[in-house]
Amino acid sequence: MPGNKPLEGKNVLVTRERSQAAILSESLDARGARVVVCPLIAFSPPSDWAPADRCLERLSEYDGLLFTSANAVEFTFRRMEEQGIPLESAQRVVAYAVGPATAEALALRAIRVHSLPNSFQAEGLATLLERDKIEGKKFLFPRAREAREWLPKTLEEKGARVDVAVVYETRTAAENRNLLREALDTEELDYFTFTSSSTVRSFVDLAAPRQGRGAWQTIPAACIGEITAEAARAEGFRHILTARPSTIPGLVQAIVDHVAGRR
Repeated sequence: MPGNKPLEGKNVLVTRERSQAAILSESLDARGARVVVCPLIAFSPPSDWAPADRCLERLSEYDGLLFTSANAVEFTFRRMEEQGIPLESAQRVVAYAVGPATAEALALRAIRVHSLPNSFQAEGLATLLERDKIEGKKFLFPRAREAREWLPKTLEEKGARVDVAVVYETRTAAENRNLLREALDTEELDYFTFTSSSTVRSFVDLAAPRQGRGAWQTIPAACIGEITAEAARAEGFRHILTARPSTIPGLVQAIVDHVAGRR
């Protein structure tokens, strides 16, 4: 049935980090798309663990743990295991997750997760937290080194204390520069997918000299959320699809709807 393969004949570029690309790629493939995988970012532990270690050793002092990515969950609990910090110390603290993928990563470790926000981004998480009295409460926020400062700043303005712990770093996967340029030169790409602002910035850095932008600015950029969409706009992408909700299924559906003429 044609309806089972709504992306038949469409070529879609996946830019996620290599270990995370499979779920998106398989979902697109299942809908008939031809997927071109080109990871544009990579993750690594922080250059200095000492500040994060001090926080992790004092987990009992916190009223809540804030997670805005599954990456932060993975690096946090891997480090705890390396340092011999018992999982139970985190299980006794309420965890707040930005969305279902992050909550699933926590649930795998039997971490108690507060109800999810209505909007799967930092703003939605802040709204969820503000439903409770946060003044005077202390939160640990494990995250990437380069990240938006909006969430900790907003919570601190409401009277909370937020300790930011850098548990991983994101870099541009420069080793895939030629792979990306070959895809842009030889593949008739119909859509780009971006799952973070960093994938947008890395795309622009690696794609081509600035004078070559016109060739790809007109290709629709499917973005996982509004923050990523803003980054794409800032880089000159002219046709932007924003996932609603901000999930991988939502991202795939945004492309399906665009193909069907529903957006």
